[in-house]
Amino acid sequence: MQLKARFAMLVWFFAAFTFAGAIGIPKGFNVATLLIFLCSFGMSFFKPVLHSTDKADKILIWVFLAFGSSLVIASLFDQFEWSGLDKPSRFLLVIPIIFLLLRAKGPKEWLWYGIVVGSLLAFAHALYERVILDVARARGGEHPIMFGDTGMMLGLLSLAAAIYFFSQKRFTWLIYALFGGLAGMGASVLSGSRGGWVAVPLIGLFLLWECRDLLGKKRLMAVFSVAIFCIVTAVLVPQTGIQKRVGEAVSNIMQYSDGSKTATSVGLRFDMWKSAIYMFQQAPVFGVGESQVQPIKRELVAKKEIVKKAIPYNHAHNEYLQALSTRGIVGLFFLLAMYLVPLKLFLRKLRQHKDNWHIRSYAIGGALVPMCYMDFALTQTMFMHNIGVMMFAFPIAYFWAALRWAERDELAKLELKN
Repeated sequence: MQLKARFAMLVWFFAAFTFAGAIGIPKGFNVATLLIFLCSFGMSFFKPVLHSTDKADKILIWVFLAFGSSLVIASLFDQFEWSGLDKPSRFLLVIPIIFLLLRAKGPKEWLWYGIVVGSLLAFAHALYERVILDVARARGGEHPIMFGDTGMMLGLLSLAAAIYFFSQKRFTWLIYALFGGLAGMGASVLSGSRGGWVAVPLIGLFLLWECRDLLGKKRLMAVFSVAIFCIVTAVLVPQTGIQKRVGEAVSNIMQYSDGSKTATSVGLRFDMWKSAIYMFQQAPVFGVGESQVQPIKRELVAKKEIVKKAIPYNHAHNEYLQALSTRGIVGLFFLLAMYLVPLKLFLRKLRQHKDNWHIRSYAIGGALVPMCYMDFALTQTMFMHNIGVMMFAFPIAYFWAALRWAERDELAKLELKN
């Protein structure tokens, strides 16, 4: 095997390992993304075999550049600290990865193996922490919410993997992928993170709708029935903890409404959201900056608008409100662009390749990443965490490159026929 081919395989192995070691191996995603970034220094080793980056490639690259730059500029104008450039820089550092993967032809289907393995490892790790270590919420070295949301995304991506394996008639891996779907969601349940659970019915319906022609009416109804049964069972069985966590949320809301107890999990979130809206009103265009979050919260505590326990939190536990409060309408615009532009690009590919599941499966996987994050963003500031940035930016790059190579494979087949 030529050195170039081996190097390409190594690149795609690191891409797959990003998923496989995401949360099942503590900080595994950091190791994988660092290694693939280092591989990007060998980019000149490959000719631009996709001839040139097309318009869609450029749009994706530009949105990463624009969003990353907007965060860097906001940090510079707020209160410059080198540490403040760490997470924004990740959106910029993914750009050479996109170029690398668009040039390095390798076993892109390894992404699906990595996702399934990552889901199973995440559940095993969560089970170990809950059963053996007897911790209240599984976390895998991360914040429990980040662990749970990442596990949920891996579970949903495993369902996309199941669609891929079904379309390829690879039924052994189809079974593994279905177990991976349950495992990823199970890891989320064991983390006790409620925010990600909203994604299950919404993205589940999206997946069923997109593969309705592949499954056929009978299989579609069977899958839908099984999914409803699993969801209802998970909710009704007390051991899953879902009933308890939902009950706590309802109780917190009632207590906050009548003012009897506001320093609860949900109550603190409401106070953080109230603070964020107040900050947005003070500086609606560019926001108040992250350095002003806690000082303004102290002012609101002095006015008895929020409780004192809300002060230590340096974010709003809501990505949209965080952008509005610290970076204003301009910041929200760039955030929405970072979500919606990749989503639109992947959905466009779904419409373009209506019957080609070799391509469509990667488009579905890519679309799931921003869809999941748009849901998670309602109750968590994902981009304030290293894992939140890495497990958004890099998977989008991976799926986009895999999709483009799948398109090129199909084009090569057509040229051979002709």
